[in-house]
Amino acid sequence: MTDTFQAYTGRPAAVGGRALDPVNAPMIRHWCEAMGDANAAYTGPGAVAPPAMLQSWTMGGLGNGTGPGSGATGRSAAYDELLGTLDAAGFTSVVATDCEQEYLRSLRPGQRVLYDSEIESVSAEKTTALGVGRFVTTRTDLRAYDEAAGEKPEEAVPVATHRFRILKFRPAAREVNEAAAGERALRPRPVVNRDNAGFWAGVAEGELRFQRCTDCGTARFPWLPGCNACGSDAWTAEPAGGAGTVYSYVVVHHPVPAAFRGSSPYAVALVELDEGVRMVSNVLGLPAAEVRIGLPVRLDFERCDEELTLPVFRPAGPDDLPPLRIPVTRTLIVAGAIASRDYQDVHHDVELAHAKGAPDIFMNILTSNGLVGRYVTDWAGPRARLTGISVRLGVPAHPGDELTFTGRVTGRDGPRLTVAVTGRTRRGAHATATVRLTLDDLTAEEQS
Repeated sequence: MTDTFQAYTGRPAAVGGRALDPVNAPMIRHWCEAMGDANAAYTGPGAVAPPAMLQSWTMGGLGNGTGPGSGATGRSAAYDELLGTLDAAGFTSVVATDCEQEYLRSLRPGQRVLYDSEIESVSAEKTTALGVGRFVTTRTDLRAYDEAAGEKPEEAVPVATHRFRILKFRPAAREVNEAAAGERALRPRPVVNRDNAGFWAGVAEGELRFQRCTDCGTARFPWLPGCNACGSDAWTAEPAGGAGTVYSYVVVHHPVPAAFRGSSPYAVALVELDEGVRMVSNVLGLPAAEVRIGLPVRLDFERCDEELTLPVFRPAGPDDLPPLRIPVTRTLIVAGAIASRDYQDVHHDVELAHAKGAPDIFMNILTSNGLVGRYVTDWAGPRARLTGISVRLGVPAHPGDELTFTGRVTGRDGPRLTVAVTGRTRRGAHATATVRLTLDDLTAEEQS
């Protein structure tokens, strides 16, 4: 069977594909609304389409399926035959795993997108956490011409290359109902009493509060009923600015309880805040092995579950992007799927998601890709131009999760930057991405 499947390598997945609609402002607006992307480059005169929206222009409409050429001209019999053969072999479920896009030119309203796709590879049988399956990779080359300006299809110019990988798998036998399988392991609850209630009230409001003695002015943390310098019981609460450095740390390698799985090894640090107090917390946003004494950090808050939020710290160097936290709601999942024309049932139908081995609906890779693009351009500004995004999915993002995006500039070549991005939920890394962008129209001072 391996030879049968791999014989599809190199065969066309779509020939002469043509997008259902020209690039247009309403679809761009719907996409930006779904992603929460307010980039000014995507609105008004001279607007361009969000680069991460690339794949949505080639997706089929409702009832037209998914994959290269869906619902449009050009879908090849070879690709349908491959999927049918995989279905017949029992690999009836599908999930996207990787997306790699290179942007050569911006797409603008009025342009028509053309494309050709090739089946780049079909893997040998693999055992994954979802079940036994095979990875299918397609490569799509996209071109565009300005239909509104009277250009002809033969005048289309290359605009992007898109490599997409799916896993066709046989779902592993498991209980998909979380209630039947047992409650999810939760982090230990903090003990809240009259002495520290003000601290936890601050956390709930997005503040890290410490105490300052009214009589002698000594700052203290953790919270205590009296001053350890002068003994006074008079004090006021002050919010910390959030900047600090790692004073000391340990890295935990030992097997951890279920509530901490997905984060081991992890760093526990004693952080000295600029206000002069020290507190114990986790340092997130970089491998535990890279934590060091003297590391500049900044405050963030991690939502561990529906009831628990904890103060944590992330690197604060000049090359580190500020974190972005996005609640994963059913509305976000469904709106993202609709805006990207992805009508796979696992992204909107709970019962069918259960039938295919998932505990709930989950975010599609096009939305994950769009949020990665939004995160970087929110930081870089509307004049930055994305030239490529490569995303690999990890744990799924389900309703009730919170996605926390962090990023770091890992390469600089004049105006060209490379940014490593990770989007995590409480279960681990949802998306690991590399984003390439150029700051061609910024001044040297702005680029630095």
